[in-house]
Amino acid sequence: MILFETCHQNAYNYVLHHFLKIEIFNEETDIGDIIEEILPKYLYREQYHKCVKTIEELYYWTGDTFYHQMNAIHEFVLYRFIDYMADLQKELPKFNQIYFDERCHLLIKEASLTEFKECCELTIEEYESCFYDVFVYPDYLFTDTDFLFIDSLYNNRKLRNTIIEERLGINIDYYFELLPLDIQEQYKTKHITLTGEVSSMLKYIEERIKHGNLYKLFWENDIPVKEERIQLILENIMDAYFYNQEVEITREAVLGNGRVDFKLYKNINEDEKVLVEIKRASSSYLKKGYEKQLTDYMLSTKYKNAFYLIACFTDDEYDKSMRFIREHVYTDTVQLYINISILDVRKRKPASLS
Repeated sequence: MILFETCHQNAYNYVLHHFLKIEIFNEETDIGDIIEEILPKYLYREQYHKCVKTIEELYYWTGDTFYHQMNAIHEFVLYRFIDYMADLQKELPKFNQIYFDERCHLLIKEASLTEFKECCELTIEEYESCFYDVFVYPDYLFTDTDFLFIDSLYNNRKLRNTIIEERLGINIDYYFELLPLDIQEQYKTKHITLTGEVSSMLKYIEERIKHGNLYKLFWENDIPVKEERIQLILENIMDAYFYNQEVEITREAVLGNGRVDFKLYKNINEDEKVLVEIKRASSSYLKKGYEKQLTDYMLSTKYKNAFYLIACFTDDEYDKSMRFIREHVYTDTVQLYINISILDVRKRKPASLS
């Protein structure tokens, strides 16, 4: 079952599963013919097997009872399939008789009754008509459809025009797999933006702490190291991680009203800059560092993205940081672009004891 932004998961998943079954997963249809029909030629030509796998996953996922989260290519392929089915519905007079079976009718009735009881804005029959109108499905199933103009987003970025991305809060890295392969090849890290590369670096550090012994560097004689030592450790990790990737790292850069721990920018594009500020969860400046210090840096400079990294050494500090994250996101247009992350360096039990 695909987890859509709707309360009618069963109805939409079953209807889509039935569409896929009737139109594609039958004994007569060649899946390649459908993929060539609904997808851009470059995607069909360059990533054919991935497209087949994606549409098979959509079929399997809509047919089981586990919640599955789509990624960019799933969203794109599903949207194009729904669009294909909407066109078919307009052209085929007997579409509803062919593509909606008895279970579809039952689930649609139940969902329509629920909508009627909760909203009462329309009649039950009018709610039912919405479920039978494939053209409106994207409005109910997709939170956004940025993937439809990935070509324009990329081309504008290539010309150093990222206004659309910034105003709409679009993460172009999310759609990386939808780009032509020759363009993907230009980005060895599989990220177009420096923000995406920093996110991957933090995930790498998280994995090395969780599954390795990296956390030991943050303790000395069973005592948590100070903030300066944390900065030094991270500086060396970043130097190694971004080696030969044309990413410049500046330590304790003077910006605006004071200093920030790290400034990162790509040598080939200094306009794309990222700030990294580190605070221990126990610091009395934890809240001020986010609400005042880092925000002021961004307001007084041209930095568009930042990471606020909170180092946690105990369970209480970790819980405190989780509460902090829940209470300090999307508070204004600047802090919308501050990514709060946890550096979880709590002591790990040896595998033999866990």
